[in-house]
Amino acid sequence: MDLLPVVERTLQERSLVLQGQKVLIAFSGGADSTALLHLFCRLRESWGLQVSAAHLNHALRGADSDADEAHCRQVCADWRVPFFSRRVEVLRQAQERHVSVEMAAREVRYAFLEEVADAVEADVIALGHTRDDQIETVLLNLVRGAGIDGLAGMPMRRGRLVRPLLHISREQIRAYCTMQNLPSVEDLSNLDERYSRNRIRHVVLPQLRLLNSGVDSAIERLSVLAHDEEQWWKDYLRLLEPTFTLRRSDQEWQVSLEWLAGKPPALQRRVIRYVVRELSPEGRELQFEQVERLREAMNSGGQCGVTLHGGNVRVAVGKRTLRAMVKRGEVTTAYEMVVQLPGTTPVPCVHVTVYAEYSALPDASQWRRDNWEVWCDASQIRGRLVVRSWRQGDRLQPLGLSGHRKLSDIFIDRKVPPSLRRCLPIVCDDEGIVWVVGICLADRVRCTSETEQTVHLRAQPSGGW
Repeated sequence: MDLLPVVERTLQERSLVLQGQKVLIAFSGGADSTALLHLFCRLRESWGLQVSAAHLNHALRGADSDADEAHCRQVCADWRVPFFSRRVEVLRQAQERHVSVEMAAREVRYAFLEEVADAVEADVIALGHTRDDQIETVLLNLVRGAGIDGLAGMPMRRGRLVRPLLHISREQIRAYCTMQNLPSVEDLSNLDERYSRNRIRHVVLPQLRLLNSGVDSAIERLSVLAHDEEQWWKDYLRLLEPTFTLRRSDQEWQVSLEWLAGKPPALQRRVIRYVVRELSPEGRELQFEQVERLREAMNSGGQCGVTLHGGNVRVAVGKRTLRAMVKRGEVTTAYEMVVQLPGTTPVPCVHVTVYAEYSALPDASQWRRDNWEVWCDASQIRGRLVVRSWRQGDRLQPLGLSGHRKLSDIFIDRKVPPSLRRCLPIVCDDEGIVWVVGICLADRVRCTSETEQTVHLRAQPSGGW
């Protein structure tokens, strides 16, 4: 079955993508995202689209994770698709933030996609979620105690995130990949039943199908009904906003307890969740028990406060108001991504773009114009280049100096403020540091009169520098 007419009709009817737009594909290398990327490549010319792809290496499976990244890079090279990647230690992120690996992976992945989309000015971020993913999500949300909004599952569009394959089954996707002879990778962690989604996929759903062979369609219908209900409530609450809002800013929303008092429980719950979600759309949902504690305090005249998991939103019941306050945390500047050589590598989190190309040896006076543009001896580069943030213990031998020095000491000598040290891009190869942007070049990659080919590196800062 050729999925192109189906997907093209979905894009048109749902206005997910418009002709001439820039589309960023979330590309894991699996069958779903491979089919999605291939379909958009087929539409690229007729729709006038600019298609690029982003891959997050979760570093959960060692060499296999790196192999998947290399596979995705090669596919994009073969299909003439600009490719962006980043390697993140998701397990460490989960431990530091005291969340599950699944939750940490999801949060890091979406943040990465948004950063790349900003850098390439993408109009749309396309995700490869299928009908099967939707069914699994609804069941997961049900088990976790989600409300009606959880039963709605994943929307086909949220902001610039779109899911064009949401009504297509995983079986149809695999058939398409076979028909088109598309290369894809299989993430063996998808078989690991320690993860909740995998238990739903491999244990729960097969048992439910024994009870009702049409359970997949039944769950999908439930998702559609819940989505329509949620959309009505959202529109209705938006109309009610002026009547229950006392004060609203980017970081605080005060709701009248006088207005809420005596309202039906369903409306009270909806208003509380609506305020939190609108104030901090990137935050996690309030748990049912938290909402009920707030309602109990409202209705009894008591005082109560709850904090969302992660600590970024606080909701409190006072004497006259329900106050939701959001704490805008500092943007993390720990990052690492592959330098496209030749090519352009945006580093959105620090507002820098790195340009890299091979070139002939320039005139000696041009070897190092300043520390934002350098030329390296290509024969001295070992393996691939990555750009990353500073790490404790980093050392290098700066150009023209003898002996290695700690980068922290160089920062002190150059009077680099501590707040800037973790933002400065550092280009490395397999042997170590090649270039500290704006600071110094490593002596080992310097150009000499015997240099035949160079790697020309240039960093372009934007706002905030």
